[in-house]
Amino acid sequence: MAVLEITQLRLRGLPADDPQLLQSLSIVRGKLQTNSRFYSCIEDPTLLYILGIWPNLDAHHRFLASPERDEVLGPEESMLDFQWSVHVELDSMNSLPLDAPILALEILAVREDCVEEFDQAATKHAQALQGSNPFKVAHGWRCDARTGSHEALIFTGWNNTQAHVTFSSRQKSHSNGVSDQAPILGQYEELPIHHFWDVERKDMAHP
Repeated sequence: MAVLEITQLRLRGLPADDPQLLQSLSIVRGKLQTNSRFYSCIEDPTLLYILGIWPNLDAHHRFLASPERDEVLGPEESMLDFQWSVHVELDSMNSLPLDAPILALEILAVREDCVEEFDQAATKHAQALQGSNPFKVAHGWRCDARTGSHEALIFTGWNNTQAHVTFSSRQKSHSNGVSDQAPILGQYEELPIHHFWDVERKDMAHP
Protein backbone atom coordinates (compact mmCIF):
# COMPACT_ATOMS: atom_id res chain seq x y z
CA MET A 1 0.00 0.00 0.00
CA ALA A 2 1.09 3.57 -0.64
CA VAL A 3 2.69 5.40 2.27
CA LEU A 4 2.95 9.04 3.22
CA GLU A 5 6.42 10.24 4.15
CA ILE A 6 6.57 12.99 6.77
CA THR A 7 10.09 14.41 7.07
CA GLN A 8 11.19 17.20 9.37
CA LEU A 9 14.18 19.31 8.31
CA ARG A 10 15.86 22.32 9.92
CA LEU A 11 16.59 25.33 7.75
CA ARG A 12 20.19 26.50 7.65
CA GLY A 13 19.85 30.26 7.92
CA LEU A 14 17.23 30.89 5.23
CA PRO A 15 13.43 31.30 5.26
CA ALA A 16 11.13 28.44 4.32
CA ASP A 17 9.89 30.28 1.24
CA ASP A 18 13.35 31.11 -0.09
CA PRO A 19 13.09 30.97 -3.92
CA GLN A 20 16.30 28.96 -4.37
CA LEU A 21 15.18 26.41 -1.77
CA LEU A 22 11.72 26.07 -3.30
CA GLN A 23 13.21 25.57 -6.74
CA SER A 24 15.50 22.83 -5.42
CA LEU A 25 12.64 21.11 -3.60
CA SER A 26 10.48 21.30 -6.70
CA ILE A 27 13.22 19.67 -8.82
CA VAL A 28 13.51 16.81 -6.33
CA ARG A 29 9.73 16.38 -6.30
CA GLY A 30 9.72 16.09 -10.08
CA LYS A 31 12.49 13.50 -10.12
CA LEU A 32 10.97 11.34 -7.38
CA GLN A 33 7.33 11.76 -8.48
CA THR A 34 6.16 11.92 -4.85
CA ASN A 35 3.64 14.75 -5.31
CA SER A 36 5.27 16.36 -2.28
CA ARG A 37 4.07 19.44 -0.42
CA PHE A 38 6.34 21.69 1.61
CA TYR A 39 5.30 23.20 4.92
CA SER A 40 6.74 25.73 7.36
CA CYS A 41 6.25 25.08 11.08
CA ILE A 42 4.30 27.80 12.88
CA GLU A 43 5.68 26.97 16.33
CA ASP A 44 9.26 27.01 15.02
CA PRO A 45 9.79 28.73 11.63
CA THR A 46 13.27 27.19 11.34
CA LEU A 47 11.60 23.80 10.74
CA LEU A 48 10.42 22.61 7.33
CA TYR A 49 8.17 19.60 6.75
CA ILE A 50 8.01 17.60 3.54
CA LEU A 51 4.97 15.39 2.93
CA GLY A 52 5.07 13.05 -0.05
CA ILE A 53 3.58 9.78 -1.31
CA TRP A 54 5.64 6.65 -2.09
CA PRO A 55 4.26 3.44 -3.68
CA ASN A 56 5.28 1.58 -0.51
CA LEU A 57 7.74 1.84 2.36
CA ASP A 58 10.36 -0.30 0.60
CA ALA A 59 10.40 2.08 -2.38
CA HIS A 60 11.52 4.97 -0.17
CA HIS A 61 14.09 2.82 1.64
CA ARG A 62 15.50 1.60 -1.68
CA PHE A 63 15.92 5.16 -2.88
CA LEU A 64 17.71 6.21 0.34
CA ALA A 65 20.11 3.27 -0.02
CA SER A 66 20.82 3.91 -3.72
CA PRO A 67 23.58 5.98 -5.37
CA GLU A 68 20.81 8.18 -6.77
CA ARG A 69 20.10 9.49 -3.29
CA ASP A 70 23.22 11.66 -3.11
CA GLU A 71 22.73 12.90 -6.66
CA VAL A 72 19.12 13.96 -6.05
CA LEU A 73 19.31 15.23 -2.46
CA GLY A 74 22.89 16.47 -2.44
CA PRO A 75 22.12 20.04 -3.63
CA GLU A 76 19.80 20.57 -0.63
CA GLU A 77 22.28 19.56 2.05
CA SER A 78 23.77 23.06 2.25
CA MET A 79 20.31 24.46 2.99
CA LEU A 80 18.70 21.80 5.19
CA ASP A 81 19.59 19.52 8.10
CA PHE A 82 17.66 16.25 8.47
CA GLN A 83 15.81 15.82 11.77
CA TRP A 84 13.47 12.82 11.49
CA SER A 85 11.16 10.96 9.14
CA VAL A 86 8.08 8.76 9.71
CA HIS A 87 5.67 6.95 7.39
CA VAL A 88 1.96 6.21 7.57
CA GLU A 89 -0.20 4.21 5.18
CA LEU A 90 -2.25 6.60 3.02
CA ASP A 91 -3.72 6.12 -0.43
CA SER A 92 -2.94 9.59 -1.84
CA MET A 93 -2.12 13.20 -1.00
CA ASN A 94 -5.76 14.03 -1.77
CA SER A 95 -6.77 12.31 1.48
CA LEU A 96 -5.13 15.17 3.39
CA PRO A 97 -6.79 18.55 4.12
CA LEU A 98 -4.54 20.29 1.61
CA ASP A 99 -6.98 23.13 1.01
CA ALA A 100 -6.85 24.27 4.64
CA PRO A 101 -4.81 27.39 5.51
CA ILE A 102 -3.30 25.51 8.46
CA LEU A 103 -2.45 21.80 8.65
CA ALA A 104 -2.18 20.19 12.08
CA LEU A 105 -0.37 16.92 12.77
CA GLU A 106 -0.95 15.05 16.02
CA ILE A 107 1.20 12.02 16.86
CA LEU A 108 -0.11 9.79 19.64
CA ALA A 109 1.87 6.95 21.25
CA VAL A 110 -0.77 4.30 22.06
CA ARG A 111 -0.54 1.48 24.59
CA GLU A 112 -0.21 -1.89 22.88
CA ASP A 113 -3.26 -3.36 24.63
CA CYS A 114 -5.45 -0.45 23.50
CA VAL A 115 -4.74 -0.30 19.77
CA GLU A 116 -8.07 -1.72 18.56
CA GLU A 117 -10.18 0.38 20.94
CA PHE A 118 -8.21 3.49 20.07
CA ASP A 119 -8.64 2.87 16.34
CA GLN A 120 -12.41 2.63 16.69
CA ALA A 121 -12.65 5.74 18.86
CA ALA A 122 -10.34 7.70 16.54
CA THR A 123 -12.53 6.83 13.55
CA LYS A 124 -15.64 8.09 15.35
CA HIS A 125 -13.78 11.21 16.43
CA ALA A 126 -12.69 11.91 12.84
CA GLN A 127 -16.26 11.46 11.57
CA ALA A 128 -17.58 13.88 14.20
CA LEU A 129 -14.92 16.42 13.34
CA GLN A 130 -15.70 16.25 9.64
CA GLY A 131 -19.32 17.01 10.47
CA SER A 132 -18.38 20.34 12.04
CA ASN A 133 -15.29 21.29 10.05
CA PRO A 134 -15.12 22.04 6.29
CA PHE A 135 -11.72 20.36 5.88
CA LYS A 136 -10.80 16.70 5.48
CA VAL A 137 -9.50 14.55 8.33
CA ALA A 138 -6.94 11.79 7.75
CA HIS A 139 -5.55 9.36 10.29
CA GLY A 140 -3.55 6.15 10.30
CA TRP A 141 -0.87 4.13 12.04
CA ARG A 142 2.83 4.71 11.65
CA CYS A 143 4.11 1.79 9.58
CA ASP A 144 7.81 2.11 10.43
CA ALA A 145 7.55 2.22 14.22
CA ARG A 146 9.84 -0.02 16.25
CA THR A 147 8.49 -3.43 17.31
CA GLY A 148 5.99 -3.12 20.14
CA SER A 149 5.47 0.60 19.54
CA HIS A 150 2.21 1.98 18.15
CA GLU A 151 1.90 5.57 16.98
CA ALA A 152 -1.27 7.05 15.50
CA LEU A 153 -1.04 10.09 13.24
CA ILE A 154 -3.99 12.46 12.80
CA PHE A 155 -4.07 15.22 10.17
CA THR A 156 -6.65 18.00 10.45
CA GLY A 157 -7.17 21.29 8.65
CA TRP A 158 -7.99 24.66 10.24
CA ASN A 159 -8.49 28.27 9.30
CA ASN A 160 -5.97 29.25 11.97
CA THR A 161 -4.01 27.70 14.83
CA GLN A 162 -6.29 29.15 17.51
CA ALA A 163 -9.28 27.32 16.03
CA HIS A 164 -7.52 24.01 16.63
CA VAL A 165 -6.43 24.99 20.15
CA THR A 166 -10.01 25.97 21.01
CA PHE A 167 -11.41 22.72 19.59
CA SER A 168 -8.88 20.59 21.49
CA SER A 169 -9.60 22.39 24.75
CA ARG A 170 -13.33 21.85 24.30
CA GLN A 171 -12.81 18.14 23.62
CA LYS A 172 -10.72 17.69 26.75
CA SER A 173 -13.32 19.48 28.85
CA HIS A 174 -15.91 16.91 27.67
CA SER A 175 -13.92 13.92 28.92
CA ASN A 176 -16.65 12.93 31.42
CA GLY A 177 -18.05 10.23 29.16
CA VAL A 178 -19.93 12.13 26.49
CA SER A 179 -16.98 12.76 24.20
CA ASP A 180 -15.89 10.32 21.49
CA GLN A 181 -12.42 10.60 23.01
CA ALA A 182 -13.54 9.51 26.48
CA PRO A 183 -12.99 5.74 25.90
CA ILE A 184 -9.37 6.34 24.89
CA LEU A 185 -8.29 8.87 27.51
CA GLY A 186 -5.32 7.52 29.45
CA GLN A 187 -4.50 5.02 26.71
CA TYR A 188 -2.05 7.18 24.83
CA GLU A 189 0.65 9.81 25.21
CA GLU A 190 0.20 12.90 23.08
CA LEU A 191 3.45 14.08 21.53
CA PRO A 192 3.91 17.78 20.63
CA ILE A 193 1.34 18.96 18.06
CA HIS A 194 2.74 20.41 14.85
CA HIS A 195 0.99 23.22 12.95
CA PHE A 196 2.25 24.29 9.55
CA TRP A 197 1.42 26.19 6.37
CA ASP A 198 2.11 25.43 2.71
CA VAL A 199 5.03 27.58 1.59
CA GLU A 200 4.00 27.30 -2.08
CA ARG A 201 0.53 28.72 -1.59
CA LYS A 202 0.31 32.26 -2.87
CA ASP A 203 -3.39 32.73 -2.12
CA MET A 204 -3.01 33.45 1.57
CA ALA A 205 -0.84 35.53 3.85
CA HIS A 206 1.75 33.90 6.06
CA PRO A 207 0.42 33.08 9.57
